[in-house]
Amino acid sequence: MTRSERIEQIHTIMTEKLKLSHIHTLEESMRLNEDLHIDSIMLLQLIVYIEEDLQLVVPAHELDPRIFQTVGSLLTFVEQLEPQHVSK
Repeated sequence: MTRSERIEQIHTIMTEKLKLSHIHTLEESMRLNEDLHIDSIMLLQLIVYIEEDLQLVVPAHELDPRIFQTVGSLLTFVEQLEPQHVSK
């Protein structure tokens, strides 16, 4: 998946799941807190939606506040995540 496709997925989660209708477009330089007004509770929700919707595993021990500074830093983190293993 390309980085632009991944940014579109994150945008969809933010607008549809977190109901952040003020976010019309995402740029990698945008700061999650200051520019997009995403607070700590919303960040936790965002992590859960990334796991559920993108079927990725977000290890708690790898979470670092620097990941959530900008859209770009979040994308870099998401690109490194492992897919969930679905048991049959």
